[in-house]
Amino acid sequence: MITEEQKKELRRHLAGFLTEEVPLALKTSYRVGGAAAFYLQPESLVELELVFRTLAELELEFLILGAGCNVLVVDEGVRSRVVISLDKGFGRLEIVGTDSWSVMLRAESGVRISELVRLSADKGCSGFEKLAGIPGTVGGALAMNAGAYGGTIYDSLAALQIMEKGELEWWRATALKPVYRDGGLRSEQVVVAAYFLLERRSSSGIISAIAEIKSLRQQRLPSGAHAGSVFKNPDGAFAGCLLDEAGCKGMRCGGACVSKEHANIIVADKGTQSDDVLTLMEKMRTLVRDRHGINLESEIRLFS
Repeated sequence: MITEEQKKELRRHLAGFLTEEVPLALKTSYRVGGAAAFYLQPESLVELELVFRTLAELELEFLILGAGCNVLVVDEGVRSRVVISLDKGFGRLEIVGTDSWSVMLRAESGVRISELVRLSADKGCSGFEKLAGIPGTVGGALAMNAGAYGGTIYDSLAALQIMEKGELEWWRATALKPVYRDGGLRSEQVVVAAYFLLERRSSSGIISAIAEIKSLRQQRLPSGAHAGSVFKNPDGAFAGCLLDEAGCKGMRCGGACVSKEHANIIVADKGTQSDDVLTLMEKMRTLVRDRHGINLESEIRLFS
């Protein structure tokens, strides 16, 4: 837990962009879970630097909350760590370089993936088509190496601007080692902005590809409050198929139910507790382990 002395220092140093007891259920796609004891929304690099230097001095841990599309907040809320959101002051998206063949795009951490896709279609620059329909922000997508249909956000990445312990660093994309659903960043490294190199192509072709990908995603995803895939695909298999074969579709725990359309998605009905989701996840994992001998790894980040 955060001590009274630490609370006092947080209020003293970060009062301008600090809010207490913020309900996180309102900021996640699951719409469940408790509040953040301390919630920070810095709006500039200066304020972000102050945040990380203060947290380092107070020896406090933090969590970065993007669009909340891949997050489950526990019912007790986040009491021992500080939650930081970059969606308020880090949402700039701009073209910073062009030539006859390519476009260089700068996107800050809080930019939505949908904005990247829309801009690429408008300007006729290819590279984000397979990200169409993926929710979330640039920072979150880079942290988890988001992607679909054989492509990821790292495919077009040129460089990253990262802050670590209050210090800004520049990283070339080639210095990172992203793997499946992991961008290769350490937990203390926070994406401030990303630079993407895109190829010039016909806008009509890009728009057509985006529409096709969106259609495919819409056919697979159920309605209701959910966070997409619950488990990562293990090597050589698809989690959804393993869960389906284990009989998980339609399973329920409290207000949480495994989608009948997609066995790797849990839908949270109104009134669901995060414990309902966690209990159901464990039941699903056990069924797959018993049937296939495979231990599924969660793709959803737990905020506690």
